[in-house]
This record gives sequence, structure tokens and C-alpha cells, in this order.
Amino acid sequence: MNTDSERISRSRMHPCRKVTILAPAKINLLLYVLNREARGYHRILSLMQMIGLHDRLTLRLLPTRYGVRIASQNPDLPLGEDNLIARAARAFMSCYGIRTGLQVELDKKIPIGAGLGGGSSDAAATLRGLCRLYCLNRPRMELMELGRMLGSDVPFFFGGPTAWVAGTGNEIYPVQWGNSFWAVLVNPGFEVSTAWAYSEADRVRSETLVGRKRSLKKMGLTLGRNRLKIVSRTRTAFPLTRRSFSLHNDLEAITIRRYPVIETIKEDLCSSGAKGVMMSGSGPTVFGLFPDRSSALSAAGALRKAGRGGRSNGQRGWKIWAVRLLERPPV
Repeated sequence: MNTDSERISRSRMHPCRKVTILAPAKINLLLYVLNREARGYHRILSLMQMIGLHDRLTLRLLPTRYGVRIASQNPDLPLGEDNLIARAARAFMSCYGIRTGLQVELDKKIPIGAGLGGGSSDAAATLRGLCRLYCLNRPRMELMELGRMLGSDVPFFFGGPTAWVAGTGNEIYPVQWGNSFWAVLVNPGFEVSTAWAYSEADRVRSETLVGRKRSLKKMGLTLGRNRLKIVSRTRTAFPLTRRSFSLHNDLEAITIRRYPVIETIKEDLCSSGAKGVMMSGSGPTVFGLFPDRSSALSAAGALRKAGRGGRSNGQRGWKIWAVRLLERPPV
């Protein structure tokens, strides 16, 4: 990414000792799964939105030792070398010629394997946090390129809070909402494999190509043989109230076939007054959209009162949050 002459030596840096940064979750307001490339990656079109559910990362410099250490109170979180935080840190240090130790303390609030992009957001936050830790002012596009090598959702977290995401996740087109919205998230307490869901998408298609082209055209999008052309990627507004806009997720029907509880969650959110309900990503988290904070809090409270939150009958209960759709990335 940089030539050797551009790499930043340790002697020229004046690093901080500690940096804390938030990593927001995302939801997919739209998700179309397109063709699979020869490299194995799927081309997609998605409208992604950051939400007010965050992981918190604290990065500490360890000047007397090398390597990356990750600490978390979450017992289900794998903390080995394949963890996206560790991979992001190693990629950053390799790119900029940094040879110090790093400790990352992760306060994990975004559930794992939930369709909310928690791991990808943590990776993006790690790259941003390392820039602050080492006082490096690197271009956003440069960090996005680093992130692209870590995962297809990582670049979005440098281009949000709202953006069209196309290609294999490398094409980011920011947009703005015309209104403020809230969402109620419901996670049934288990993980869904993203690799499994996309593999099933290759085998089972929930709608014809003709129908897909028709629905995209209504939103000012055109689908060619090998690429998407986004006509309406205006930065002024893209309100949910646009008549031609409706929530959609190609993976939802696939995941529901194996986990029918997702359909139950959708029905409960609709009964709670949600203006639109959809599964995010490969699931299993489902979100319902609400026009304001009070209606979202009321719906979340009603679901908890009905016994959906917490444990019941010895089974793991639903996790429920009322969150805002972010209008700017978290500081």
C-alpha cells in the first residue's frame, strides 16, 4: 500500500498510551445477493445503516513487547490469531512498519454471528484506533483498502452511517436519510453462519431475475450482466417514506427455513407497531423500524413484558434493544 520510503518509523512517532473507540453495529435495509465471482466472493447490493448498539475497544500500547493481545469478558468470543481485531492490528502494523506490542480490551455488546456486522465493525474501529494511538493521519480510502482485505463488510464502517454497498463490499456510496428513525432489535440467542447462508443462496433463489430487475428499477437502480449501476445515489436524502422503497433481504427466506422462530419475531414486531420488519444480514437478528424513540421504547418494553427477553422455561431468551439509526458515525 505504501512504498518503503513512505513507511513510518518508530522513532518518528509520538504515540498515545491509550485510545478508546466505539464500534457500531449495522443493519441491512436492503440486501440483494447477486452472482458469485471466480474467487468465491458474492457480489451484492445492500443499503446498510449504522445503529446505536456499540462494542467498545480500548487500545493500549505495550512498548516493551511485540504482538497483539486481546482481552474480553465475553466467554464465547474467540480471541486467537484469526480474530478480526488481531488480523486488523497485524495488517496495520505491517503496512506502516510498526514494531510494538498492543493490548486490546473489548467490551462486547454486539452479539456474535447475529447479522449485525460486529466483527467487521471491530476491525474497522481497530484501524481507526491505531491511527489515533500512533498519531497517524492516514486517508480514509487507505484504511478502507486495508479493511477490504479483512472482510467484505469492513469498508462500510469507513463510509457510513448510511451507504449503498455494492460489488464484493468494496463499492461504497454514502447517502443521507430524510428522517430520523429508531429500530427495535430482537436476537433469538443463537448464531447463524454467514458462509452457510450464502452457500444456500447459491442453491436456492427466492425470486426471478426479472422480478429483481423490476424492484431495483423502482428505486433508480439498474442491474447489468456483471455490475450494478446506482442511479439514485444522491447525498441529499433517501427517506424510508419513499413509495418505491421497501425492505428486502435475499437471505431471509433461506434462514427462516432452518430457524422458523425468525418468522415469529417478525410477527411480534409487526404486532408491536413496527413500520417495517426485516432480518439483518444472514440473521438471526430481526429489526423493526419505528418513527421515534418513544414508540420504539414502548414496543421493546412490551416484548420484554411478554416474556420474550431473558430466560424462560430453561431456554435462552431473546435479546431486545431499542436503538437509534445513526445520522453520523460515533466519535
